[in-house]
Amino acid sequence: KLSNEIENYFRQRAKIERDYAKDLQKLVDNCKHKNELGSLEKAWRDVKTDTARIAQTHDTAGADFDKLAQEMSSFTDEQKRQSKAAEDAVQKLHSNLKSSYSKFTSQEKTFHQKGETHDELLNSIKFMENTRNTVVPKELEKARVKESKAKDDLEKNENSYKNLHEEVTKSKAAYESEMTKMCELFQTLDEKRIDHTRDNLWKCTNLESRICVEQDEYAEKMRQNIEPCDIDGDIQLYIKYHKTGSEKPPNVAYKPCRGRALKVQVDKGDHLYSEVTLH
Repeated sequence: KLSNEIENYFRQRAKIERDYAKDLQKLVDNCKHKNELGSLEKAWRDVKTDTARIAQTHDTAGADFDKLAQEMSSFTDEQKRQSKAAEDAVQKLHSNLKSSYSKFTSQEKTFHQKGETHDELLNSIKFMENTRNTVVPKELEKARVKESKAKDDLEKNENSYKNLHEEVTKSKAAYESEMTKMCELFQTLDEKRIDHTRDNLWKCTNLESRICVEQDEYAEKMRQNIEPCDIDGDIQLYIKYHKTGSEKPPNVAYKPCRGRALKVQVDKGDHLYSEVTLH
């Protein structure tokens, strides 16, 4: 059924959201670079913080999808319970109707047989009465006694037949009434199912929108934190904390050997290895 498929969709979606949140948080936790300074370091720290918040958004979404799945499950179980109760009631009445009808048809057959037997006896008596001169009186009397018993038996069977007819009529009416109620219930349940499914799908789309809105809000915070990055300021800060000094090392002097005189011309600010001139 569609309800089961949608419930499974919500459960799988919940798992996807939780797994994504877990992976996203793990990614943030593994980002441990600490050698940056200044505004870029702050921007990167804020990006990780907002990424962790995005992970939380998806984790919350996973829990919300689980709730939707549980709602679908509870609703479907309740519909099944009501449907089964109605079906059981109809099934019981249908069984009663089948039993009553079986007894009725059996009694109907017996009643008609008793009627035919009685009619045959009546016809036999009439024939005997019309041919009285050739019939032994005792035989006629036996026939009349037999007809009387057959008549009593027929009346008893007719009463049973009438009672069973009344019973089957009542059983049929009860069955049809309960069947009508069940059909009306099924229609009401299906109307509720359609409305409930539509409502949960609507909640699903609202949840999708919420995820996107919250994620975009955090992305905007990231942009706002990245925008003020000051390249010159970060360079000066790096120099401040990592400079080796403010003066250059002295120039290297050339020292001649064997008593030769040395004259070195050095201009102020020349490179450490300035050109050396010998005279």
